[in-house]
Amino acid sequence: MNSSHRMSRLAILGALALAFTVPERQPLKAAEAPSRKPNLLIILADDFGYGSAGCYGADGKLVRTPNIDRLAREGRRFTDANTTSSVCSPTRYSVVTGRYCWRTSEKSGVLSTFAPLHIEPSRLNLASLLKAHGYQTAAIGKWHLGYGKSDGTPKWRPDLTAEITPGPLDIGFDYHFGVPGNHGDLTGIYVENRFVYGLRSGKIPPGMRLPGPQPDDDNFQANYTGDDMEGKGKTPIQIDAPRRVNDRVMPLLTDKALQWLEQQRADTPFFLYFTPVAVHNPVTPEKDLAGQSAAGLYGDWIHELDRTVGRVLEALDRKQLAANTIVVFSSDNGGVKEPHRTDTPQTMALNAGLAVNGPLRGGKHHVWEGGFKVPLIVRWPGQTPAGTTCDAMVSLADLLATTAAIVGQRLPPADQAAEDSYNILPAILGQSLASPLRPDMIVHSSDGVFAIRKGPWKWIEGVPVDKLKPGVRKSRAEEFQPQLYNLKDDPAETTDVSHVHPEVVKELESLLDRYRDGGYSRELPPLSIRPKTMSFELEPLSGKTVLSDALQKVPGSPWVQVRGKWAAGEGGLRGSPTPGEQQPAALRGPLNLTDGAIQYELALPSATSHALRLQSRERNHVFRIEISPRNLAIVRHLVDGGGTDRGEVLVRQSLKLAPDNWYPVRITMSGAEIQAQIADVTAKAAHDSLAERKTAFALMATGNGVGFRNLVVAESEATSTQKAGSTP
Repeated sequence: MNSSHRMSRLAILGALALAFTVPERQPLKAAEAPSRKPNLLIILADDFGYGSAGCYGADGKLVRTPNIDRLAREGRRFTDANTTSSVCSPTRYSVVTGRYCWRTSEKSGVLSTFAPLHIEPSRLNLASLLKAHGYQTAAIGKWHLGYGKSDGTPKWRPDLTAEITPGPLDIGFDYHFGVPGNHGDLTGIYVENRFVYGLRSGKIPPGMRLPGPQPDDDNFQANYTGDDMEGKGKTPIQIDAPRRVNDRVMPLLTDKALQWLEQQRADTPFFLYFTPVAVHNPVTPEKDLAGQSAAGLYGDWIHELDRTVGRVLEALDRKQLAANTIVVFSSDNGGVKEPHRTDTPQTMALNAGLAVNGPLRGGKHHVWEGGFKVPLIVRWPGQTPAGTTCDAMVSLADLLATTAAIVGQRLPPADQAAEDSYNILPAILGQSLASPLRPDMIVHSSDGVFAIRKGPWKWIEGVPVDKLKPGVRKSRAEEFQPQLYNLKDDPAETTDVSHVHPEVVKELESLLDRYRDGGYSRELPPLSIRPKTMSFELEPLSGKTVLSDALQKVPGSPWVQVRGKWAAGEGGLRGSPTPGEQQPAALRGPLNLTDGAIQYELALPSATSHALRLQSRERNHVFRIEISPRNLAIVRHLVDGGGTDRGEVLVRQSLKLAPDNWYPVRITMSGAEIQAQIADVTAKAAHDSLAERKTAFALMATGNGVGFRNLVVAESEATSTQKAGSTP
């Protein structure tokens, strides 16, 4: 090895050492030492499941993925790569920022099509990091991270006839061409940089001519219809711009990516964040691919994704950029697996024999492994050992810390940026690992259910977000129960072993809380950050006691068992919904109160919640005090003439309750004001109808075994005195 090559290698390793310390590896061959910083190309597919590519076990008689398989032959294939969420935009946020999306306002589900930009322009991200190191940067494809700045109104949406800012160009990207949400969303548009592509009129800056398609361009249609949209019959957003054609979205996005790559120079590094819309719904492969697979329309859609990957690889070869380009291929979540929906292209593919998510349980939306475990292939010629596999547990959130290591950038402290991102470069380079690069990992379902992995274990907390509808709670009830799996012995998650290993459950519960409360997981937050367990006593009730019941048995008349099963047990009265019913258990108690307080003790097992229902003098005035392990809310409910119950959240406070602990609850009513307190957390609200006399209340239980005891109702001293003074 001559001295110049030796110095080049030392310079590379010296830069990497700024960010991590790794075991020694075999020296690079002289011809393999890169002359400059490597290009980075991330291809993030949409809903592409773990078992959907040939190199991950897909049956070649059903689908063929020669180009994705080529990446695996020429690069390194990961067998335990995971998304941070089982749905789209939360994972995309994590890929770009290295941070779990649930640390933001998005606690479940996905961002709406018209959401504002979800990444703060000041936050370190892949684009801003690489741009600071001289990279040309582009985001092409499905964006789904929002545009613009909200004015705070509920029905806010960006003005699509004007400049759209902030957006990708404000967080470090030099160029952007993309679909706002899904390619079947209501907009029907593309966004290029800061404007709707092809916008003909609107609030365009004077003298600015926006580029657009030619009249005969088959990628667009002149008029807006709902015929080719997800959810037929919805009204599209009609603006003065050409409307995209769904089965032409993939080829157009690919063309735009190739055009941008053609513009790149060999002496300037680039970063392309390329996000195809395949294989998300609507399933719209190009017409020339019809019938090319034996897995139906969905198999053809997989073929189109693979063809796009091939076109990109060919462009790198043609431009002689491949040798110095890191190509990363993955997916934003697992594939759709809903066998009960028999008429979908995905189910038809399943029935044809295609194991969309391989042997894994569940898929997109779920808390099971099929929702998170995805293909991950990294090709870096001369650096990654070709044709190898890596079994290390990694997260797509790790791409930011890893990229920082590649360019020799020290990350800010874990509480400031890349909060949940680990440097996995040693695994990419095929180095021997004395210990796991990532000791543990949090994943999060679309329903807001947390799970944490460490070693062979996966602990599912089982607590969904409060806003889930009863139908969802019923259909996914199994996911809302605490459970523990040994993924080494049971990768398909068939057997809950939480009762066998309570010590593991306790350890993982504590670790999850520590990471969640501490604000980051790249390092272990100090214990002092974690809130104290709430076990407080309330001040004694004042006023006249009008009802007192220890609730050690089911109370008789005038109490009424409205729904569910009620029985004494485990220290108090326990309520559980009737199996098979969507409505919570309800026990109605007597009440004749204007001002005063209701106090009782509450125990919530995991994955349950409780509501105290207060009915005013008029039946359409109903209020609920809703309590879950994570939230305390006061909600006004409106019951229309058809019996539809609609809720208006007046106030919501964050909460943290340990499962099965008894906590004191007090509801205080005074005039038009109401206050709800559990332990040391208080929520206050006001509404004119609250001043009315309350004629009934109900204890309600969602989930099994919600406990109640030591109920006391007290009338305010002022009301008691007033009543006494008016008595003849």
